[in-house]
Amino acid sequence: MISMLQPEKPVRGPIERSSTSAKVAEYLRQRITDGTLKPGQRINELTLAAELGVSRSPVREALAMLAGEGLVRVTPYKGTFVTPLSRERFRDLLDFRVALEQFAVRRAIERATPKELQRLAAVIDEMREHARSGNFLGAVESDLRAHEVLVSMAASPLLEQTFQQLLGEFRLYIAATIRHYEGIDELATEHAALLAAIRARRRSRAVSIIERHIVHGFAGALEELA
Repeated sequence: MISMLQPEKPVRGPIERSSTSAKVAEYLRQRITDGTLKPGQRINELTLAAELGVSRSPVREALAMLAGEGLVRVTPYKGTFVTPLSRERFRDLLDFRVALEQFAVRRAIERATPKELQRLAAVIDEMREHARSGNFLGAVESDLRAHEVLVSMAASPLLEQTFQQLLGEFRLYIAATIRHYEGIDELATEHAALLAAIRARRRSRAVSIIERHIVHGFAGALEELA
């Protein structure tokens, strides 16, 4: 389990007046990803607006953005809550991710262009840099971006649409499982092996690697869920 790497905490305090709702959304996205805001926790608009020194309008807009990403859920007459992750839902996400991304790998082997492969290689380089600096949030974002690139390499609009619809929950899944890696550098190692298999058109190996990567850290993360 990663213990030497502490999640990078967002800076608290007033956000500059020139900031937009997008910056408020990024602030919340980071707090959800690093675990400061827990799955199922209520987000109070007034408290958040006061904490950041902004009006409620950009906070509402930011929450609407995150709701569109699946990171929060709005319950009428009750408020806005960080998307809860039950053990059953977490297991479903595992199975669904494996099925989706194994399909993506098979299609990518057939359809990926050299330029797309280079994009994936560049993201893997970002992972290595985050590992060197101990940047947990950066590692989560790079991992998510790598999978977005992989999905785009499959050249399947339906696959991309499905992936984007679950992007928020996938972000929560990735953050939860990465915490149970021995070291964040394992991310780059796993993705580099996947890239090499795709480039060599070794379908069985690539499909096996993506499954092992998605399962990595799952058991430990599952134990943390109520």
